[in-house]
Amino acid sequence: MKKKMLIVFGITLLITVKITISCQKETIPTETIQSLTYSISGNKIINQNQPIQLIGVNAFHSFSAGSNDMSNWNIDVVREFIGNVKENPIDGNPIQDTNGSYLHSLQKIVDGNRLNNKVTILCAFGWDGTNVNLYTGKRPAQTFWWNDYKIKLQQWATFFKNQPDVWIEVWNEPYNYNRTDGYTDAIWMSDMNELTQVVRAAGNANIILIPCCEQGQDESVVVNQGANFLNNKSNIIFDIHAYEKWLLIDDSTNQNRLEVLKQNNLPIIFGETAPMNAGVLMNPQSFLNILYNRGLSVCAWTWKNDETDQDALLTTTGLLNNINNNNWGSIYKELTTRVRNP
Repeated sequence: MKKKMLIVFGITLLITVKITISCQKETIPTETIQSLTYSISGNKIINQNQPIQLIGVNAFHSFSAGSNDMSNWNIDVVREFIGNVKENPIDGNPIQDTNGSYLHSLQKIVDGNRLNNKVTILCAFGWDGTNVNLYTGKRPAQTFWWNDYKIKLQQWATFFKNQPDVWIEVWNEPYNYNRTDGYTDAIWMSDMNELTQVVRAAGNANIILIPCCEQGQDESVVVNQGANFLNNKSNIIFDIHAYEKWLLIDDSTNQNRLEVLKQNNLPIIFGETAPMNAGVLMNPQSFLNILYNRGLSVCAWTWKNDETDQDALLTTTGLLNNINNNNWGSIYKELTTRVRNP
């Protein structure tokens, strides 16, 4: 089960679109960018030869590039919603897509995050900017855009291969949450291997995020197949999403689930978590404490100014959104202030 679909493509009505006519080029020297070193070693994210823990958010900078508004939050990584992979430009000026939305280039998104010392995760959420063609819940190889997407993915990988602070997640939340789509772990292996190969064949050695099954929430495929998947691969991390299949489970069980992943030396990041999903209100605080104490990285859904959305971290006026959401804004803001605990 996935969060409300309408929040995604109604986003342009909720964000003030700032269209910059002249897209300034990256002001950070190329050699400085290329000196940034991120890698995966065992089950740790490594930067400058040291393990790190990342606390981040999901954001919609495709519609409004620049992360200066995050300056009061100690955010390390931004997982970017790319909702129109088909049309979103990689570089250059903003464009108006066929749905009437203005889309900033991927490079512009990266520039804004980099200037604020944030890693960027580019993630394909939607093929053409419509609800019907969202990636979530789909079997990748059965989508009509599968082959065209692999071309786009190759273009992303080629363009950003010399920018180590740009990571690519190959698909958002594949396969149906209740496995009614004929899912098997073998299908996951085949699809994820093919998408990973697209990135690596482009000469891109940056970190790749691989999503779990059941729309991101079921880690069992990583337990069952993760070691095999990682064989002869480098800089891979598995993305788990923590909604009802984690937040409605007792802490002891979740600790045991995480311990299995740790004992199998499997690298993971929780790419999404929030208090509301599938119409159920939950409290992420205890689970966030578990992740923090284990040195695991996590991103909140979602960096958005809208108190009518219980998953939004901010109100329309920029205050912490604690309205009917178990004080979500305050809980996550407090997490970002903690010393990182790798």
